[in-house]
Amino acid sequence: MIGKKSAFTVGEVLVTMAIVGVIAAMILPSIKQTQPDRQKLLFKKAYNNIERVVTELINDDYFYPEALKEDGTRYQGFDLTHAGDPEPPTVIISGQTKTFSGNTKFCELVALKLNTISTEAADIHCPGTPGGGGTFGTPSFITNEGIAYFIPSSDFANDVTITIDTNGEKVPNCKSGENNCKTPDIYEIIVSPDGGIHVEGEIEKAFLRSTSVMKD
Repeated sequence: MIGKKSAFTVGEVLVTMAIVGVIAAMILPSIKQTQPDRQKLLFKKAYNNIERVVTELINDDYFYPEALKEDGTRYQGFDLTHAGDPEPPTVIISGQTKTFSGNTKFCELVALKLNTISTEAADIHCPGTPGGGGTFGTPSFITNEGIAYFIPSSDFANDVTITIDTNGEKVPNCKSGENNCKTPDIYEIIVSPDGGIHVEGEIEKAFLRSTSVMKD
């Protein structure tokens, strides 16, 4: 006698699907929270890059030597209006002597210190022109991580704002506060003449306060 083959009934299949749906609804939010927040991760990377380079430069007696102000006091910092730049430093790059001086000195030195996609002079733009509102602008340079840096020309008489776009030319190319900017990718890092570094934007502050790079 041939036995009958067992099979699931339609009701059993529907019940199974319902159970799977409930389980998925329970675990998907947890899975989403364990995914890294790419914007936070890249912003922290950019901030650490700037912090490291600024610390190196402000303590480098060759690039920014201690100088005398007009009143006779000693000064070491980025402020060229007070300290002056009597002997501009030079570096050999690809067999060519490069002099770093004037209002583009800081921008060009940061580009030298970071792992930029290209070290060709034609690909380093000092000053850079930030984008926003959906436009990309002209970056000073782009690093190997795909982060675009926009650094203005400055004599550092005041604080200097470095703008970064964490995903380069990719959209949305906007910053917090702009119309229809739900996921900002443009942020600002501020460098002081004495080498201090800080942020003023609320999103930037929240990123730096967070001890995790996971999505909140």
